[in-house]
Amino acid sequence: MRRAVALIAAPVVIGTIACTDSNVPYFTAPTGVDASPGGIQNAMTGVFAAARLDVSTYIYWMPMFARDVAQIWIDNPQNVQFGTGLTPISTGGTGIWDNSYRAAAAARAVIAAVPNVSPAYTSQQAAALIGVAQTMEAVAYMMVAETRDTLGVPIYPATGSTVGPVLCAKDAWAAIVALLDSANASLTTAGAIPIPVKLPPGFGSVSATAGPSTAQGSFAALNRALAAKAGLQLAYAIARSSAGTSPTPTTAGTLDGPTLTRADSAATNSALFYTTTPLAPPAAGGFADNSSGVYWDYSGQSGDAVNPMNQFLSTWRTLSYLTTDVDTANDKRFLNKFVPNTANALQIPVDAFMNTNWLFNGYSSANSPVPLIRNESLILYDAQIQLGLGNLANAINLINIEHQQAGGYGSPLTIAATYTAVRDTLLKEQRIATVFEASGDRDISIRMYNLASTVDTTWSSAVAKTATGNASQVDLHTTVVPIPASELAGRGGTYTVTCP
Repeated sequence: MRRAVALIAAPVVIGTIACTDSNVPYFTAPTGVDASPGGIQNAMTGVFAAARLDVSTYIYWMPMFARDVAQIWIDNPQNVQFGTGLTPISTGGTGIWDNSYRAAAAARAVIAAVPNVSPAYTSQQAAALIGVAQTMEAVAYMMVAETRDTLGVPIYPATGSTVGPVLCAKDAWAAIVALLDSANASLTTAGAIPIPVKLPPGFGSVSATAGPSTAQGSFAALNRALAAKAGLQLAYAIARSSAGTSPTPTTAGTLDGPTLTRADSAATNSALFYTTTPLAPPAAGGFADNSSGVYWDYSGQSGDAVNPMNQFLSTWRTLSYLTTDVDTANDKRFLNKFVPNTANALQIPVDAFMNTNWLFNGYSSANSPVPLIRNESLILYDAQIQLGLGNLANAINLINIEHQQAGGYGSPLTIAATYTAVRDTLLKEQRIATVFEASGDRDISIRMYNLASTVDTTWSSAVAKTATGNASQVDLHTTVVPIPASELAGRGGTYTVTCP
């Protein structure tokens, strides 16, 4: 087991520098920031470095929970069983924790240092830096919240070194939404000025100015896109708590309308939200840094990190649960993202029951960027928001924008104006639109809609029993990563979720 844990973590610890522009001695110990523009630049580079390190682990877990792709590796046959709910996940080496909290702490340190920089920033420059740092702090917390869900998320105070309380899902998402709103206020105050630090290349579409969010090239556009996603998750976290009525496989539940309305406003006020400018099918062979989204970037240059998924593609298999759910013959998204898997033999033959001969080709080189958020995902978030508000016609329209423009279809889908029909169609579109990206969209949706125990994630009992050799346990319907043992130990073995 010890060896398995180490190898699960292996794709994560690949590099510690966010881009090749500067050295990052600050990254591993975010205890202070040099009070100079160069010190702020170095510290901000460290923020992006720390956040990027957990991307590979995020992608490792979330697509397996969604039953889209799985790492089927002969050296660690239990990996696929962890990620697909056939075996409980060990609490050691699960990832998406230390690096994310380093990123959040580094962002807070930047915010604290900005007022003391010499030569001093203008008030607008200071506001821009604070808005960027707070947004990236929220990104770090979002990665933890999306992988832990109801297990709780520690949120640390803006100042001081006290251990943050473990908040329940609804309170954690409320804190994240508030942090993003505060960041947006700073970015809006800064306005159309250049951001006074250089951002990684993958953030090029949002690095021209601080704000406002409706302006192409503004960092606030990313902030509002993230706020739409966070607000959507907050609404469902409220519904799934004692404060609301949780969705069931056949009912919508009772959702907080004002929360969804604010999330809709965030989405439509982001310059990344396209409804009039046509989308396009994804480029064959991989994503490219462009105005359609924001990306974690990689390269083979000295001092940088290569795409963490590219070097392990031979161990990742496309699962039959995805290919039976999408149009593999006509959908441009599938045809441009997947290629026949003729080079890589299945390493564990007993797992053939869940495999196909398709290979995800979106990370085809060491330089391939990984999407953080794209226009396609944002349109589908808003479709989910409209569904939650009961605006079925609006949701159907957004689904068809994605289906026709990104999927390459000449005709819209015919979708019955019922909650379950719109939800199920949306899930199919979201599955192929954002598969294997650093967004976890399908797994998050499965949890929001309370579908984890339905056929959407249930294995064939007889075959799974034979494959695992376990007659009593077939599917745990796993959709979350455990709290790391190190965190439990650091809290004296007591991990208490606070939910006032």
